[in-house]
This record gives sequence, C-alpha cells and structure tokens, in this order.
Amino acid sequence: MASRFFVLLLALLSVLLPTPARALNPLTPLKDYHRASWLTKDGAPPEIRSMAQTADGWLWLTGPSGLYRFDGVRFERYLPSGAGDLSRRRVSMVRAHPNGDLWLSYQLGGGLSVLHPNGKLDDVIAPGKLPPVTALAFDTNGDFWSATVGGLFRYHAGKLQHYGEAQGMPKEVLDVRIDRYGRLWVASTLALHLYDRGADRFSSVRPLILNSELIESPDGRVWTANFSEVAAVPPPPEPRPTMRAAEAAGFGSHWIARFDRDGNLWRLQCPEAFCVIPAAEVTAVNRVGSPVGAQLRAGPVISTGNVIIEDREGNIWTTTQEGLDRYRDNRLQRISLSDTRNTFTLATDAAGRMLASNPYNKSVWRLRADAAPQIEATPAWLVANDSTGALLLGGGRYIERRTAGGSEQIALPELPGPDGKPESLVLMGLTDDGKRLWAVSPRTGLIARVDGQWLPRAKFNLPQQIILGAAGAKPGHLWLACADASIVLFDENDQQTRYPAAMIGFPTGIFSNADIVAAGDQGLAVLTNGAFRQLRAADPEVLQDVSGLAVDAEGNHWLNGGKGLLRVRRADWQASVAEPTLPLRYQLFGVQDGYAGKAMLENRHPSAKLDKDGQLWLAATGGILRIDTRNIRRNDIAPVAKVSGVHGEAQRYDPQPGLQLPAGTQNIDISYTAASLSQPESVRFQYRLQGTDRDWQDVGTRRTAFYTNMAPGAYRFQVRAMNEDGVWSAQPASVDFSIPPTFTQTLWFKLACFLAAALALYLLYLYRLRVVTTRLEERMEVRLAERERIARALHDTFLQTVQGVVLRLDSAVDALPDDSAARKSLAPVLHSARASINEGRAQVQDLRSSPADEVESVLREVAALLAASYPGVAFTLAVDGERRALRSGVIDEISEIGREAVRNAYQHAQALHIEVQLGYEAQQFTLLVRDDGKGMAPAPPASGHWGLVGMRERAARIGAALEIASTPNQGSHVKMALSAHRAYALKTLPWWRRLFRK
Repeated sequence: MASRFFVLLLALLSVLLPTPARALNPLTPLKDYHRASWLTKDGAPPEIRSMAQTADGWLWLTGPSGLYRFDGVRFERYLPSGAGDLSRRRVSMVRAHPNGDLWLSYQLGGGLSVLHPNGKLDDVIAPGKLPPVTALAFDTNGDFWSATVGGLFRYHAGKLQHYGEAQGMPKEVLDVRIDRYGRLWVASTLALHLYDRGADRFSSVRPLILNSELIESPDGRVWTANFSEVAAVPPPPEPRPTMRAAEAAGFGSHWIARFDRDGNLWRLQCPEAFCVIPAAEVTAVNRVGSPVGAQLRAGPVISTGNVIIEDREGNIWTTTQEGLDRYRDNRLQRISLSDTRNTFTLATDAAGRMLASNPYNKSVWRLRADAAPQIEATPAWLVANDSTGALLLGGGRYIERRTAGGSEQIALPELPGPDGKPESLVLMGLTDDGKRLWAVSPRTGLIARVDGQWLPRAKFNLPQQIILGAAGAKPGHLWLACADASIVLFDENDQQTRYPAAMIGFPTGIFSNADIVAAGDQGLAVLTNGAFRQLRAADPEVLQDVSGLAVDAEGNHWLNGGKGLLRVRRADWQASVAEPTLPLRYQLFGVQDGYAGKAMLENRHPSAKLDKDGQLWLAATGGILRIDTRNIRRNDIAPVAKVSGVHGEAQRYDPQPGLQLPAGTQNIDISYTAASLSQPESVRFQYRLQGTDRDWQDVGTRRTAFYTNMAPGAYRFQVRAMNEDGVWSAQPASVDFSIPPTFTQTLWFKLACFLAAALALYLLYLYRLRVVTTRLEERMEVRLAERERIARALHDTFLQTVQGVVLRLDSAVDALPDDSAARKSLAPVLHSARASINEGRAQVQDLRSSPADEVESVLREVAALLAASYPGVAFTLAVDGERRALRSGVIDEISEIGREAVRNAYQHAQALHIEVQLGYEAQQFTLLVRDDGKGMAPAPPASGHWGLVGMRERAARIGAALEIASTPNQGSHVKMALSAHRAYALKTLPWWRRLFRK
C-alpha cells in the first residue's frame, strides 16, 4: 500500500511541477492533432531506424541511407569524418548527450564515436573493437554501458569490458537503461536483468518475451514494453534513494513505446496501429495490455512506425518506411459534431456553458472542454441569448427561453400551410435588444415581439436593405448594417441615427461590446467621436471578413476572421482605437495552429463566443473550434541559430574560424537556419553583417542573406531566430570571415593610382601652361617681327633721309667761314641732328631681337675694349655644341655675368691668358670664364666684392648655378650653368621639355 501511495504521489508531483514544455493532449483524437509528414520526395531518408535530438535542436536520423539531420525545414545528409571508409557510411544508432554531443555507432564494424557541436568527430571505441550498438546508457560515474549484437559491454577507466555468463548476463541483449534511482537494467531476449553494483554481476528479475525494450515513466518507474503489453518493474525497496532528474528529451528513440513528459503512453502498435493512452489510465496500474474501447478514443490512425521519440518542444515523432511523421497539439481544437453542413450558431446557457445548433438537422449540442459533445433533446433551428443572458432555442412553432429558474415557451406566429394547418417556421435569426425580440423567417420576414404581440416590419421605422443587425448595450438599441454602406442605430424611440461606413465594404458583423465595432469584407471600423474610423494592421487581410468578436476577462479582444483567429491584447486594442492610424498589434492563430477553414459568414450570426471557463468557441467553415484563452500552449524553447555555409562566387565554404574567401570576392550569400521543430515554417530571422549593416535586418522566414559589391576587409556575420511565440535565440550565431584585396584593391595600388592621377593633373596643368606660353610667345614673335619691320623702316627710310640731310648740312657748314655767324648758329643744330641719328640707331637696335650670338658679341666687345688697356693678355672664346637661341629673359643676365667675369680677369687677375667657353649642351647651357692669374685672396665680409655679389644675384634671378673658384698663383674660374628649359627659347626645345616649361 505504501509503495502504491508513493507512486501516486510521484505521479501527482510530476503533474504539478513545471516542465519546459507540455506534452500532447491525450484526449485529442490522433486525427485531430496537427500531423505533418515528410516523405522521400521531401528529402526525408527512408527506413529510419534511430533518432536523437541534440541540445541545439537538430533532429538526427539514421538508417540504411546514412546519417541525416533535420531542422524542421530541410534534411541534410551528414557524412562523418573519414567517410571515405565505407564502414562509416552507415550509422546504426544515435544518442544525444546533455552536453550537446551526439554518440553514434556504425552498422559495419560497430564502435562508438562522438560528434561534438563544433563538428569534430572523435572515436571513443574504434570500429571493429565493439559490435554495433543498439542501446546506450550513461552512468553517474562517467562509465557507459552499451547493448550490442554481441552482448553487453561496459566502458570503465578507459577500458572496454564484456559482461557475459560469468557475470550472469546472456549473450543476446536488446536494451540497457539506468533508471532515476541509479539502478542498471538490461533486457535480454529472454529475461529482465538487474545489476548488483557491489557484486558486479546481474540477476534475472523476470522473464521477457522476444523484442522487449525498457522505457521509463515520469514517476520514475521502469517498464518493459513489447508489442503485447507494457508492464512496470517493481520500485526499489524502502528506504528509496533520491530520484535523479529525468532523461533529457530527445536522448534517443524507442522502437515499441515511450512515455511523454506528462506520463501519456504512446505505442507504435496497440496491437496494430499507433495510439496514445492517457496518463490517468496508466498512473495507477502496473500493466497495460492491448487497449480497447475507451482507451482507443485517442487513436488509432492508420499508421505504423519504426521508432518513436519526443523532442524538447513536446512533439511526438514517428518514422515509417517512407519517411517521418510529427504529431503536435493544435492550439485550436476541432470539435466533431456531425457530418452535415457546418453552419452552426453559438450561445451560452444560464450557467455559462456553450451550446451549438446546426439548422440543417436542427441538432443542438452541449459543448465542454473536458468532455465529449452531448446532443440536446430539444431540436432547434438556432440558438441565441437574450438581453438578460437567457438561452433562446428557436424551434418551428415556438422559441424556448431557458433561465436558471426554469424555461418558458414563446409562441411564434401561426401561419397556415398548404393544408390549412399552422406551419412550422424556419427561423433564420433571433435578436433581443432589451425592448423587442426580433425574428426572421422566410414566411414572415422580419418581425418583432413587443408587449407579447408579434408585429411586422412595417410597424417600425426601420431603414431599407438591412444586411445584419446586433443588439446594442442599452435597452432598445439595435445596430443595423445596411446595403447603402451605412451603419444605423435604431433606438428605443424608433429613431434612426445614420453613420457612413463605406470603409468596411460588405458588412460581416456588428459588435457592441465595450466599443461599437463594424466589420466587413474590406476591414474593421470602430465608432469613435461620432464616426466610424477604420483600424489598420500590418497585414490588412487579417481584419477582413470578421464575423465574431469576444472580449475575455482581461480585456483582450478575440476576432474570428477570414485568415483565422486574432488575439489583440487590451493595451494594443486601446492604443489603436485611440489612434486608428497606429497599426493594430495582434497574434494570429491560423492553419498552423489548427484553424479549419474561415470564419462562418453564411448565417450572419456572431461566430465567436466565450463560456464561463474561458473557453472560446468559434463557428468556422471547417466546423466548431475551441481554444483555451487562459492557457494557450506556448513554445518557450528558444531556437538555436546556426550558420550553415558561406557561398562566394559559386563556391561553398564551411563556416570555420579564420575563414578567408578568395581575393576579389564581391558577391556572397550566407545560409543559416534554426532547429525549431513545432512550427519551423513560422521561425523568423534577423541578421547583420558588421562592417556593412548598421542594425539588425528583419528578413522574416528567409534563410539566406545576400550581399553584393563586397569590399576587401574583415567581417562578422550574426544571425538570430525567433520561434512562433516570439522567443528569441539566447545568443546569435556568428561567423567571421575576411576578403583579402586583389592587387588593384591594395593600398599601394590605390596610392599609385592617386599619384598617377595627381601626375596626370600636373601634366595637364603643364600642358595648359605650355599652350598659354606658346600663344604668348607667338604673340611676342609677332610683336618682335613688327618691331623689326619698324626698325627696318626707321633705318632704311627715316634715318637714311635724316643722315642725308645731315651730310648736306654738314657740307654746307663746311663751306662757311669758320668764324661766321651762320656757321656758329648751324653747328649746334648739326650736333643735335647727329645725336638724333645716334638715338634713332639705338632705338632701332632696341626694336630688333637679339641674335643667337649676342652673348658672344657682348663678351668679344668687352674683351676688345679691355685689351687696349691690357695689351699683354691673350683672350680666346670657344663655343661647344650647336648654337641655340636663348630666352630673351636670360640673355642680359648671362651677358652681364660674363662681362663682369671677363672684366675681373683683365683688371685684377694679372693673367696672361683669359679663356671663355660657351656650352650649348642638350641638358644645360654653361658659361665658363677661366684665367691663369694670381687668384683671389679671401676677402673679409665687409670688404665688398660687389661685382661677385651682383653675379650671384643675377644667377639666382634666372635659376642658374654659379661656381666661383680660385687657386693662389694658379688662376680663377667662374662657371655658370643654366638648365636647358630655362636657358633656351621654347622653339629650340624637344616636346617633352616644352611640356615642363613654366
């Protein structure tokens, strides 16, 4: 008795204690679970024999086709390291360790390897040293036990030990398990064995039939399971050791049965098909045979599986010969009532329980969340509630009104049929506005019961073309949607107040909860400040065709529409009503959550109702749906984002540290994923590329990032994922990579390009300067030619004429007596005329351009003048190279430098020989004045030598280099050098020197 009480207590605690995620609801028929199947055409491997889920959420599958991993969207074949060895191509068993490692054994050669989260594969036991493993158990001391086709093996202290007959263990074993009390169990082909740690041997506990495995329930009991029955193993004797934590979800798969985290028993064959047995029917028993009767209400479906596993999100996975199936709870439960057309109306009774009526068979169903639907004895065309909350059942001859105190019948108008007898009315609508009870039938049209009497529509001041109506919050108020795109308030005084409402389109519902809401096929509008204003949403379709609206106890709004059920939290609703331009925030429960069809529109009745237990019931084209508004299943398991690969210029690269793409890569795409198995199609992603993106990019469900025109540099790509319930990854996945620059992208190349561009600009500047200089020189040549023409004209005409006049005048003066007054008066005139002629000749000389040998002429002239005073000095002048015209701006300076040097040699050197050399070289023009005199003595700074100072100043003005050197008693020399482009006239220079002429 104590043992049984302890088991029951553990079961109760397992239910009360919080768990990471709930298991599936065992009361739901398997056909009403959300079942997804992946077949070989979807990429799933066939004949899956083993499954496990690692800590990153990946589901690992293995069979004859190899090892695969699955993120909920795509199957990826995984080739272990050394896959060139054929023995590693077939993995027979996978098991997940809590630290994230995946343990695997090979079909050929056996052995055990560990695949780490970073992708590294380590051999724990090399293939060939351990037979293929069928089951694995990790002990608390770090050992592990493996059931293999060759018997039981223990790995201890780095050594492998076989347990055989000497330790009480037969050769053929099927399964091994360490329970939550630390006891080690082994299932052989014939018996169940328990390990005695002190004696290091096994003892047989009870016989087993062939193909039995070991499973464990949340209360800590170990069960043996075969295809006939599931039987519990006796708990340890008192006092019991403390139970350890339960085995992590996804550790490994089972091939017969397994308990989910809530204690429900899932069996692959019971006896022929897949089924689930509720925990309440298993907790208090020690043996479960082949379920019959009520135990099969949760199944079966036509499905047989190879293995079964529960993932960390609470989903159940089974494998078939053709692929993989997943079962998960729908947030919206579909209620099967009948096979007739689904046009139900909904209402609650006085106790707050839900009823649904189908006009096609007049059946009325009583609905509860914790029980099967029950049909009412009273048939009705429809059900509704009056202004006090009483239940109205619209029959053919009367309306039944039920309250907590009893019921009454309200007779309908009696209209004779073809046989003259009163005919039953087909009621199509019932609405009580607190003053009038409105009814609609094909025979009567719209009628109202006032003060116990039914009156026709004509007795009321109603608008035309009414499409639908709803009672208002105040007694006597009736809201009507009309075909003229207006909403009309018909009040207790039969007065109409009209509101334009074209924005909603064709009306589908009017709701008078806390707000007056009008819905249509174009959207939703709320009455604020005396006018209907349309609400907005990110997806406009979610607010279209709303035919049901309910407000729960917390003020949250539930809207039943064309895309499913919307939940709008109270604060979000109030914010959008206060500012309709603010998009309405909502949560959509759609097809992936079990919504069948669309909101019911045909009968124009409200399609959403809340019962007293917070259960929301919906009338949809797919039938009656239910959702528990106070306990909505939520997936709190954060998806683990993972970068799958980097693709650059049609080449794929595995994400790894130090990844470097080829130089010049400009276009890349990065694939990523996140293993979230409940609703993988709803997983949303955000990513950013540091160095390119300023902030996270929201890309929805897309699983590839694209970047173009990438520049060289180092980058870090980060991605994070959010599951269907808004739970984000704990930390983003990232990959670092770099793109080295090509030669043309290097800093040196860019610097060279910059310098080349600068040089090109400089050359362009010089070219422009050359063009301008050439034009100026051309103009100067024109001016010089004109000056020479004027000089010739003066010399050949004017001066010659004046000269002739002077000669004639001179002859005339010579003929006069020396002392005559006329001669004396003409002598000054004659002298002035001669002076004028000399001045004219000087002007003619100035007008003419300098000849190419002007420097030579100047130097020879000054030497000739000085030679008369210094007759013993020999003077020579030599010219090297072809004479070239010098620039007009340097001729005078060069001449003066040479004149000063020759003058100094004559006057101060006491030389016997003075030599002058003019060099017309291609690179420069040189002037050399050399003598063999006594040399120059160093002069004190204040002594003068102004001639030397003048030469240096003139050389500096034209940019020439001046060298003055002297050796005592050996002579002196003065050498001036001027670069070609500064010395020679432009027309004498080659083109490339002209380009650099300033």
